[in-house]
Amino acid sequence: MLRTALSAILVSLSLSTPTAAAAESRSMCVYDPAGRTGFIFKLMEGWAIQASAWGATVELKPYTDEATAVNDFTAGRCDGVAASGVRLQRYNKSAYTVEAVGAIPTYDLLKPVLTTLQTNPAYAPMFDAGDYETIGIYPLGAVYVFTRDRSRDELKDYAGARVATLDYDQASAVAVEGMGAVKVPADLATLGPMFNNGEIDVCFLPATAYTPFELWHGLGEDGGIITSPLLQVTLQLMVHDGRFPDGFGTASRRFVAGDFESAMKSVRAAEAEIPERYWIRPTPAAQAELDSYFQRMRLILRDERHAYDGRVLSLLKKARCNADPSRAECAQNLE
Repeated sequence: MLRTALSAILVSLSLSTPTAAAAESRSMCVYDPAGRTGFIFKLMEGWAIQASAWGATVELKPYTDEATAVNDFTAGRCDGVAASGVRLQRYNKSAYTVEAVGAIPTYDLLKPVLTTLQTNPAYAPMFDAGDYETIGIYPLGAVYVFTRDRSRDELKDYAGARVATLDYDQASAVAVEGMGAVKVPADLATLGPMFNNGEIDVCFLPATAYTPFELWHGLGEDGGIITSPLLQVTLQLMVHDGRFPDGFGTASRRFVAGDFESAMKSVRAAEAEIPERYWIRPTPAAQAELDSYFQRMRLILRDERHAYDGRVLSLLKKARCNADPSRAECAQNLE
């Protein structure tokens, strides 16, 4: 789901790598809707500076169209790519599963999850996807439900609502079906105008889309944004296997894990810009209903659509229950 959009902490590495002078030249396709001036590209510039210490001099190539960036990577025109997890799901289901519906409800939980996955050697196999390797997962913020009618405070109220979906995003399609809502095809170029013009009633977007898409027009006086995240969108760094030096992926993931707050700075600023009146905070009963709904969607996406890795879902459930043992799911054995 969509998701539009993405001070480094130096990590001391006990790795024997070539010096910067001997570093291999490689390229990385970088998706940022704002191109070179966007915060994702700036984030990747900080990453690229560190990459020379791991044995590669990386040229960053900006793309304002995500599909084109991923297609050029697939065709071998770039050695690596930086794009959303949902775009890269067909290459690495395990890494994509960190974006599972309702799986990471808070940023306080997101940080230790991403840190553990990227620094604990026990989880290294999930980043190896045969011909590809995921060498980093940056947070790009929560995806929220934006609605033109804030009176929709229960799931049943979304039955029949028109909700935008992206054709490459299985999770959003399943989420809409689970609500009993109507799927309306959209893409990142049309989603904002469709919401603002009333062609759709609901859309799923991160807070970073609020200002560039001018979503206050669609929210108007009656709309709102549900504070319970639908999912966490991520920027995932992926490379062709064998094109980077040995140990590069491990070093990159360790660095990215430590660079969490650099990515979150723009996310937190975007969320702070949204007027308080738009935020809808679910009641405890409504939140429990949402949690149950999220769980049903994850199970469908794991068992029927085969979109999620069950091992990663189990890890995420353990993290949620460690943080809050009172959650109803903690007494169940479904994930």
